[in-house]
Amino acid sequence: MDAAAFENQPIQLSRLDTLLMGIFGERPDQNPNSKANLLDNLAQELPLKILLAEDRPTDCTIALRVLRSLGYQADSVTNGVEALVALRRKHYDVLLTDVQMPQMGGLELARRLCQEWTLEERPCIIAVTSEVMPEIREQCLKVGMDECISKPPKVEELTQALRKCQFRRAGNESD
Repeated sequence: MDAAAFENQPIQLSRLDTLLMGIFGERPDQNPNSKANLLDNLAQELPLKILLAEDRPTDCTIALRVLRSLGYQADSVTNGVEALVALRRKHYDVLLTDVQMPQMGGLELARRLCQEWTLEERPCIIAVTSEVMPEIREQCLKVGMDECISKPPKVEELTQALRKCQFRRAGNESD
């Protein structure tokens, strides 16, 4: 896996913010025609309620930052058990879930969601994993996930996955 930046641990939050800005680009308020501002329109074009299930704080921060760059304000939890509780309390259109988490990982979470809820009721499930090999992707799809993307999520890959969720929702609404 290629590294966009390297920093010794422990890292200070201010340093992490600086590194992330270097990786993901300029602040949206710096240039009104920037790619970041153009991407903000995705949330307006495709309004989605998103839940992120990620146990690692750094990975959670990065994923939330990428979602913010697209204009989304996602909720986050740290494992599959917390995700189930959140999903039962509030409607979400999309669940972004790490595959490997303590207590309950993304694969088991997807299995349970598919057993408990119909396709129309459950959110679109997107696996986020550092190991996007064909067999991992196949496992994710086999348990009922809709998509599998790499960690940390790249803007283009996440945008494509969210658009795929839009088509699934549109198909369900027309049934």
